[in-house]
Parts: sequence; structure tokens; C-alpha cells
Amino acid sequence: MSQSFKFGFEDDNVKKDDIPENEAPKDAGESVLEDAPGSGLLPTLHDLDEILVAFPSNIQYNTIQLDHPDHGTVVLPRRELFDIRAQIMAEDATLDELKAGISADDIKPNIYEGGFKTWECSIDLANYILSCAPEMSESLTRACTVIELGAGTAIPTLILFQFLLRSTPPTDPPRRTLVLADYNASVLHLATIPNLFLTYAMAVKLIPPTSADLEITSTLISSFKQGLAERNIDIRVISGSWGAPLASLIVHARSASEGLPFRNTLILASETIYSPASTLAFTACLMETMRGCEGEGGKARALVAAKMVYFGVGGGIDEFLSVLKEKGGEGNSVWETKGMGYGVGRCIREVTPRAGC
Repeated sequence: MSQSFKFGFEDDNVKKDDIPENEAPKDAGESVLEDAPGSGLLPTLHDLDEILVAFPSNIQYNTIQLDHPDHGTVVLPRRELFDIRAQIMAEDATLDELKAGISADDIKPNIYEGGFKTWECSIDLANYILSCAPEMSESLTRACTVIELGAGTAIPTLILFQFLLRSTPPTDPPRRTLVLADYNASVLHLATIPNLFLTYAMAVKLIPPTSADLEITSTLISSFKQGLAERNIDIRVISGSWGAPLASLIVHARSASEGLPFRNTLILASETIYSPASTLAFTACLMETMRGCEGEGGKARALVAAKMVYFGVGGGIDEFLSVLKEKGGEGNSVWETKGMGYGVGRCIREVTPRAGC
């Protein structure tokens, strides 16, 4: 069932956390292209410094624990959802995406795409990455790019970021670029980047590996930025709809990272194919991004984690593989679990451009 490629992947056992197990997000919309998160929000590149300056005075967080028999235990911090909601309400936000983010709905098509919550398949993908720790860590010693599409709470990226932070910075480290992309700018500002910040604080032992709150100071922000610079880690933050403009901006952000040599790209995604509409938009964007990255040098691979089927809205892995084939890609199974009882099976597919396409 499993196979590997040089960004290092093998099988893993999933440890469930307190992650919602909805077969499909609530209010996912009808199976029409207009409802896809690729329907018109222009992509925007956000300044990391501006996001950091806008942090609240305190961030409350909980933790997710991942266990692997060979690679030990990893604890990842993530900002508490109630803390995000408290900030939204305190700022008296009027944006529709922010109001949707504190509602009972999982998503609001073309307004809010569910990024404040951690979805089950993102935990699958993080566990899978942990199972490949030696290969992943070795790959990260060279110049490379990691892109997470539909990043949300960014749990899979946090694993790789932790690998980078825990390694001893070499004298002249190669450039490693992390690109975090999500439909909603608010998700990136209030969840994605705070989670990377918390991961840094925990990796350098500024906060305990338990639920707590962190006081945000200018000294801590400076330490975070210095830690990135010492390890030559470049973080790019992009919001917008899935589509050719987003793919183009991602590729540009990757190549704009100061005189990059030939390097490989890993793309991560989870729970992005929950309806036929989202599948079409996501797959087109994925393949466009992969081809753009390969056109600038190196190989591109993707890991896509999803449920086998999303009941009620028509999405699922078969639909994804069909669209992927049409778009010139192929997806091989590297991890899979069958549903137990009324549960839904889940899988991870390694996606590559098909030769000659």
C-alpha cells in the first residue's frame, strides 16, 4: 500500500484526536462550480511582519499529540478556537468571513472555507509525515519549498517546521521556503501564523508542551524572526481562491526567495475535495502550481489527504482521481484506512504530474 519518494514518505498509524468527523462540512453547498472556493477572491500576498505586529497581547493554545513507535512523540500547539472567536468579537468585526468563522457552520461557500477548525484528515497527514521523519528531515537539509494549500490551522506544515527548528542551524543553511495559502486572509492572520509562532516558542522551550497561554511581546516576536533568519526559513502567506492566479502567485512567491537554486517542492493538502465543485477548482490549482514549480527547476510532489467519500455533497477520492487524470496528474495511494462501523474510510494520495502531460 505504501511507497516513497525522496521527500520521504511511508505508512503510519493514525492516532485520533478531538477532531470533528463530519463526512462533509456543514453548509458545503450544492455540487455546482459557482460554490467552489475558486470563484473569484483575488490572491493576495501578505506581509509576515504586519501579521506579527497585529497579534493580540496573549494567545491561548491547546496541544495535539502525535505518537509513532519508531519516531517518538511530537506535541504540536494550536491556538484555541475560543481564543480566535474572542478576538473576532473583541474587534467587533464586520467582515462576513469573520462572522461566519464564529458561527455554527463549518463553511460558507465563497465566504469562509472552514480554516479555523482542525479537520480529521490533516491529522492523518501530520501522522504520515511523522512516520517519514528521517527522510523528511534529510530532505529539509537542502534548499526546498513546502506549500500547504487550504492551510487552515496548518498542522501538517507544523510538523515539518518543527523538524527545521529542532535541527542545529548550519553555518550557511540553504533557503527553505514555507508557503501557507488559504482562501481567507483572516484564517492566516488569526490561526495559521499564530500556530507557527507557537510552534517556534515550544521548539525553543519558551512555552511548555501543555495547554496554556502565551504573552506576546516585542522581544518574543524578534526572537521568532531571528530564529527564521538563522535557519534561512522564508515564510510566504497567501490568501485567495483556488485557480490559475493563485497558482501563479505561489510560484512567484517561491521563486522570489532570493536567488534560489534548483530545488524540490512538496505540496500538502487535506480535506480540500469535499464536493465536486471544490474538487475541480482545487485539482486545477494543484496541477498548475506543480507545473509552475517544476518549470523553475526541481521536482514537485503533493500529498493529498481526504475521506473516501463525502456524503451528501458528492465529493470523494474517486471524483478527485478522475479530475486529476483529466488535468494530467496521477495519484498513488500511500496510506489508507477503512471506515469502522459507520465511519468513513480515509486515505492519502501522492500526486505527481503524468509524464508527457
